[in-house]
Amino acid sequence: MAFNFAVSSKNTNGAPLPANIADPEKYLILDGRTYGGYSCPDMLVSMEKSYHGKDWNQAQDALHQNGETMLTIRQFADFLNLLKSGKAYDGRGKAVDGKRLTSILNEIVKVRDPWRSEWLDAQFGEGTISYHIIENQMLKKIEEPLADYLSSDKQISMADWLKNANQHGLPRANAKAGNLYYFAPVKGRVARFYANSVGAYLGCGWDPSYSNSDLGVRAARKKI
Repeated sequence: MAFNFAVSSKNTNGAPLPANIADPEKYLILDGRTYGGYSCPDMLVSMEKSYHGKDWNQAQDALHQNGETMLTIRQFADFLNLLKSGKAYDGRGKAVDGKRLTSILNEIVKVRDPWRSEWLDAQFGEGTISYHIIENQMLKKIEEPLADYLSSDKQISMADWLKNANQHGLPRANAKAGNLYYFAPVKGRVARFYANSVGAYLGCGWDPSYSNSDLGVRAARKKI
């Protein structure tokens, strides 16, 4: 399957054009991509989590009220790849220092205390995955069939997952072994990523009604 970058607005020097939002310096620009039949537009992704202490549905509602969305697993994997690249731009179109990108990455994935966690926009059905987009200022649910994914729990390689994730961001059935704890999709459950002193985890079997003061969400919005 070919993974292609979507066309992104750039200055003549190759830097992205600034976004038309308040506080653009608080966001990173995530270039849009197309994965087979799944397309992600250019996005602005918050450098910090917010909406702490809300369950999955409450976080969805709070984001929508502000014209924001939750990152899908695919967008989240792309965001981690962006941080790992050491080259990214903020919403002003200004290059972000590599040390800052490493700090954001470590806050998400590094095996250490304290416990950190964030919701991802994926809810699972019987062989399906659903996520949301904002269309005409309304939150619209998209449901698609799951395919070519790892359907059992396994410790996998994070590098392999980020390099070879399927169109929905899930590890493939042939995912290499490693230190990332992966919990496969469960019907009626949702996804989140978390890390602590024991390990880092991509969990696709979480109760959407669960909440915790340390559990937040990384707000994103389509770049305009």
